[in-house]
Amino acid sequence: MSPAATATFRRRADNVILRWQARLDSEWSDRVLPWLFAAGLFVILELLSFAKARSLDGTVDLASYTQGAWLIHNGHEPILTIASGSNVLAYQAAFVFFPLAWLTFLVPVQTLLLLAQSAALAVAVVPIWRIARGLASLRVGAAIVLAVVYALYPTMHNLNLAGFYPETIALPLLLYAAYFGLSSHWRRFLFCCVLVVLCRADFGLVVAGLGALVWVEGRKAEGRVALVGGILYTTFAVLVIQPHFGDGTYAHLSAFHEFGASPGSALWGMLVHPADVVGALVREQNFNLLVTLFAPVAFLPLLAPRYLLPVVPLELFFLVSDSPTSALYGQLTIAITAAVFLATAFAMKRVGRMGVEKIIVDRRVLAVMLLASTIFFIRDAASSPYRQPWSWGGQDQVDAARIAAGEHIGPDRSVRASASVLTVVAQRVRVFELRPTDRPDAAGAGDGVDAVILDERSVSSWTAVDRQIFTEGMSSLGFVLVSSTQGIDVYLRRP
Repeated sequence: MSPAATATFRRRADNVILRWQARLDSEWSDRVLPWLFAAGLFVILELLSFAKARSLDGTVDLASYTQGAWLIHNGHEPILTIASGSNVLAYQAAFVFFPLAWLTFLVPVQTLLLLAQSAALAVAVVPIWRIARGLASLRVGAAIVLAVVYALYPTMHNLNLAGFYPETIALPLLLYAAYFGLSSHWRRFLFCCVLVVLCRADFGLVVAGLGALVWVEGRKAEGRVALVGGILYTTFAVLVIQPHFGDGTYAHLSAFHEFGASPGSALWGMLVHPADVVGALVREQNFNLLVTLFAPVAFLPLLAPRYLLPVVPLELFFLVSDSPTSALYGQLTIAITAAVFLATAFAMKRVGRMGVEKIIVDRRVLAVMLLASTIFFIRDAASSPYRQPWSWGGQDQVDAARIAAGEHIGPDRSVRASASVLTVVAQRVRVFELRPTDRPDAAGAGDGVDAVILDERSVSSWTAVDRQIFTEGMSSLGFVLVSSTQGIDVYLRRP
């Protein structure tokens, strides 16, 4: 193609783009487009999570909250025996879980939990759009790019497929709280802040950070209320609410065991041992996590660090803690994900230039953002093409054996089961995880239960002799092997 023809083509393409932007830069698009985008994203996320669950690849956390919702629905105290045997409120003081569980009379338990989580993740697009268009004054093209980047964000997809966490519901609420706070809608701001802390107690620190942000922006009275209220609520939850529903101590204290044996002593230990805190912060997994969070948005949030500050205190606690890698890359990324997209919108405003009414962001910047988000989605997302999500949803003979095992023991028996079977048998009062062990003598496997389901894949290191020892050990405990299909062994206690 000649240079003149190329120039003509580019002019025509620019004219088409400008005409479409002129049509979309209107009030109707701001009312309709984000909800349409959220609806489409919800369908995708829900299909992925349903397919994952149907393949019986659900996590222990999904099984645990399934048990909690079933117990609440049936009028029992929500003691999560799958976890550590404490009340569901002992873990995150997630009071929002109760009204969600009451809705299970309309929808099956696991279906409802997955629907709610995917819906919360998808609806987050709407406040992101509002922030981009209303606060950052971006053109509609830049707002669409930001929405697409969120739709490809790896940690969002990882959350969607990691089971269920009630604090996920706080993601759109945090973004809405930031939007309402920075646009002076105080009642809505405070309402969102209350809902946020009801999703997870330590999110009160993020609410306090948002209060500090709006205070710096010039809204002093409302900022002080959120700042003080967030700190006080988190302190009260850590010292009173969670210990009350647990065993008398803070449920997550073991994650800070290096610094102290109580919340106060752990905090003091961090203050007097700053070198240990720095050493924990610079661990390799923390570095990799920060790359996973910021690289998909081309590190643009670092150009607007003010909007990252609200989550810094809480994120420092997360990074210092001895939390499992699955949690650090999963539910512990919710607050910082909200901050990343808040800061990205304002960073795009900073690198753009003022047009007639809105900020115009260079198309090369938008192209780099789309490229980065696509690359890191393919590399890090749980639904990456490399994970072959199109093959999920089917049930093979092993899955059929797991379902048959659940039907075999019935709905009333207490059971201890391998992790791969927990989502099948979770809806009962007493269900425990049968953890893989190097000891095949069945010690502790039958304690306090009437049935045991062993998936031999969870003990792949066992030899045939080890399996025979386990069967004999179960027999000595009063159990009989009643079914063994596709490596799924079912033991029932003798009458």
